[in-house]
Amino acid sequence: MLFRCGLFGRICRFEKIVMGMLRFEWLNAFTRRGADVQGNPATIAICSRFPSESEMKRAATLLGTNMTSFVVPASDPHTYQIRHFSPDGNENHVCGHATIAAAESLARKHPEYREGRDIIFLLNKRYGINEANQFQASIEGEDITLTMPAIMNLTAAPDGFYKKLIKALGIRREDSEGKAYYASRIDNYVLEIKNPEILESIRPNFNRLVQLAKLHEFAHEGVMLTSRVREGSADIMTRVFLPAIGVNEDVACGSSMCSVVPYWKLHSKDDFGRDKNRFVNIFPYPPGGGEGRIGGVQNVAIDVEKAVIKLTGQVTYHGSIKIPTLR
Repeated sequence: MLFRCGLFGRICRFEKIVMGMLRFEWLNAFTRRGADVQGNPATIAICSRFPSESEMKRAATLLGTNMTSFVVPASDPHTYQIRHFSPDGNENHVCGHATIAAAESLARKHPEYREGRDIIFLLNKRYGINEANQFQASIEGEDITLTMPAIMNLTAAPDGFYKKLIKALGIRREDSEGKAYYASRIDNYVLEIKNPEILESIRPNFNRLVQLAKLHEFAHEGVMLTSRVREGSADIMTRVFLPAIGVNEDVACGSSMCSVVPYWKLHSKDDFGRDKNRFVNIFPYPPGGGEGRIGGVQNVAIDVEKAVIKLTGQVTYHGSIKIPTLR
């Protein structure tokens, strides 16, 4: 049978029997009211129980947003299990923008979450993101704040990896600070670029980035490029490349701040100052898209002693989408 599915109404053919429907909400995370900010799309399903593994993978592939996430109530009140699937159909260990989108989706159903009641998200137990394996979300007005781990033990990558990385990015050694840092648990590399102009001009070879991500000794999920902003209200600008999971460039990545902000706090030669613990981060998407045209805006506060960040952003709701479940 034929069925209209996906965000853009494409027609899909299903040879199996349609058993029911899965409802998803489509939201963009890290938008900003009153500004031309695109936001990162996510599709969120709130379910009584998780669909089968194959159904979740299939839904993520069909919907094709940068992340599709499934939320299920846990046994404790105001606590939910959450699982993320990238557009290649594989499960993703962490996703900040989809978790913030899920908080907004829950608040649309439960108004108490807009009145000071926190939400606890339990991550898949197979991934050790932090000791408690959970994130906490709180909502104040239009702002949603997610408490996430700050990866303080960033490890300098070997020069051999750095050379392969800049070749894949198509930049020269003098365009960056000359050293990439690996963030365990979040599973990405951070590289500081000399200035925002160079950062926005980078056009990577995504095939090479995928090959690099799959090298056994350097296996990772993504590459976070970041630069200090010296004009305007932002402190830093970041671009995130995730071609190994089917997202060449992320619109506005939440989990990137778990490594990018600790980098600026502890490792950058362009020191902001010891007392600076709050950062405004922007994503230029599409790069060179014009003044005021950005992918996302984030406010990030870091607590070095507790090794946590508080990531704050806004979310725009676009509507709901249904796709069939199959037998």
